[in-house]
Amino acid sequence: MIEGLNRIVDWVENVSVTLLILTATVVAIVQVIARYVFNNSLYWSEELILYSLIAMSFLTMGMGVRYASHISVEAVYAIASPRMTRALQIGAASLGLIFAGALIYYGTTLSINTSRMGQLSPAMRVPVGYIYMIIPLSGSFMVLRYLLVIQFLLTGREYIAPQVDVKTS
Repeated sequence: MIEGLNRIVDWVENVSVTLLILTATVVAIVQVIARYVFNNSLYWSEELILYSLIAMSFLTMGMGVRYASHISVEAVYAIASPRMTRALQIGAASLGLIFAGALIYYGTTLSINTSRMGQLSPAMRVPVGYIYMIIPLSGSFMVLRYLLVIQFLLTGREYIAPQVDVKTS
């Protein structure tokens, strides 16, 4: 079940990150053209680009777990026994799970409190509480990823992150 959800989250993350980077790039290009060709600036462009890049950064945290690209001290695994290595990996994944849970809890609290205050973004006039929802969403994706890693480790299998070939993907 976790592996099926993982495939869905893969698709959602890939599409979302692609759309966010595409949005930021297109809006930046349009802003430059508007400013230098038409001598008229888009007042909302910087805010949209900023929110797109921040949302993309949060969404890629789950991808970092999936592809095992977060910082780790692998030298410890080289000198530890296989049993100790597995225990350390489970411990590290459990700490990541706690961090993801904190993202969900505090991100949800922040989003709800900001929505109650009715705060709007300065240029686009979008409720900031909606923008902050990316925090618990990314935490949820991370929880799923860490649960997948822990499931592999507890069933005696080694979690091998998918390899991505930059040339073909």
